[in-house]
Amino acid sequence: MTIRAPRLVYVLLLLATIGVSRLARAGAVETTVDNDTDAFVPGPSTTDRNYTQGSRIAWYGSPNEMPGWAHGLADRLGGRDSERRFGLAIGQEIYTPDAISKRTPILNDRPYAGWLYGSAFVVSETERRERTLEMTAGVVGPKSLASDAQRWWHGELGIRAPRGWQYQLHDEPGVMLRLTERRRPWGRRTHVDLVPHGVAAVGNVLTYAGAGATLRVGLPLPDDFGQSPTTAPGPGGRSGKVHLYAFARAEGRAVAHSIFLDGNTLGGSQRVHRVPFVGESQMGFGARWRSIGLRYLFSYTTQEFRERMDVHRYGSIGLSF
Repeated sequence: MTIRAPRLVYVLLLLATIGVSRLARAGAVETTVDNDTDAFVPGPSTTDRNYTQGSRIAWYGSPNEMPGWAHGLADRLGGRDSERRFGLAIGQEIYTPDAISKRTPILNDRPYAGWLYGSAFVVSETERRERTLEMTAGVVGPKSLASDAQRWWHGELGIRAPRGWQYQLHDEPGVMLRLTERRRPWGRRTHVDLVPHGVAAVGNVLTYAGAGATLRVGLPLPDDFGQSPTTAPGPGGRSGKVHLYAFARAEGRAVAHSIFLDGNTLGGSQRVHRVPFVGESQMGFGARWRSIGLRYLFSYTTQEFRERMDVHRYGSIGLSF
């Protein structure tokens, strides 16, 4: 029996979810799926373009239980009195130009690109501050299996197949180090809170710095620093209450490098003229009961490169347990 590559990828992702779910009894598992199709994004009909599809599975270990080397790193992140967690993640991101039905190169649009990666991260948390250091390694190019994954996904949904993946970025190993800090200036809040954040990343995949904030309104709010693909609830966020909340988030980024726009590091691939400053806003809602959480968000990103003046929208669904 022949199993196509994308089907195998998603089977492996499913098996990974089942495997780490056993560890969730002593920690937490979070799965996130992003997409820009009509099923995920409200409003006018959408198209496959820009950041068009992504998936991530992350496991967060029990508080203060981590490898020896990670303890020293956590001490530097937040001090010996902080609560710390260690985690692992795998994920895939897919980027395409607008006219995916064309068989010829599209020189005035971004290149086709995929990013398949694994991450290890350390989270250090106090009542008012959370710091996350994430170390990521993976591959950009055909070995990311992005082409196969998108074709399979489109086949399952019965929508047009992309025809230009032969022009995607070349295979290139990718590494990235990202530091994120979130704060609760007024400590824990029951119904309304504001969580400012800052982030910096460096690597041959992405290099940028950003800042923003998340406003949440809840009945009551879960005891965490806000829902996102890089944060999971701590023990304080696993009460027996039902938590319902809505949120709005905004972030501005200064982007020094993006392989998905600038092309391969050694050249020889398609590229566009990157815009150095990008804004992103998100709105959504979530629910949590004990260790189970569900979150949906709608994201709106400003122009990322000069060749096209449009903005981009996508939806994201996250499940944690």
